[in-house]
Amino acid sequence: MSAGTERRPGRPSGPAARPGRPRSPAADEAILDATVELLGELGFLGLSIEAVAARAGVAKTTIYRRWPTKDDLLMDAVACLKQSHPEPPGESVRDDLIYMLTRMHDAWFEGRFGRVMARLAADGLERPDLYREGRERFVAPRRASMRRVIDRGIEQGRIRGDIDKEWVVSLLVAPIISAALTHQDALPKRQIEFIVDIVLAGLRPGG
Repeated sequence: MSAGTERRPGRPSGPAARPGRPRSPAADEAILDATVELLGELGFLGLSIEAVAARAGVAKTTIYRRWPTKDDLLMDAVACLKQSHPEPPGESVRDDLIYMLTRMHDAWFEGRFGRVMARLAADGLERPDLYREGRERFVAPRRASMRRVIDRGIEQGRIRGDIDKEWVVSLLVAPIISAALTHQDALPKRQIEFIVDIVLAGLRPGG
């Protein structure tokens, strides 16, 4: 995943408001914020609507009017933690990959995003369907951005064209995710540069 500035949950982008009594943005924010906090503490399997309602200071019915299922609530809560992933500066393939990995690294090691994602990865053993949906919604777009940088390297003749770009993306991001999920220290910038340089060296045409 790309890194960026974490934003606090706001009005959800999920289910539209139903006819009748207007929705309260303050209640929406309190519910999503409570869900994020409890996800980091308990994971999805330990999360309950009762606990969210108690933490947010609302009735369970208030939550169910907005999110019919716990899965719906989870996806909107994680969406509020999404890190922005603007396209890299475009200065060079190497610099752009370093830029993207640095943003991803900061997202995993700073704030609530990394804690929540670590919990969801563990819960994915029990709910692989939910984890796959989360990957499609929140991870796939960032991997696509990295593949575009690799495509540019191929067009420029700096990367050979007979590669599996998805494998290359996995090589680049795996050290960061592994360090985060195994409670290692944050990677120094020179290690991120080393990862990019090693991968690019193996991708040179004729290499």
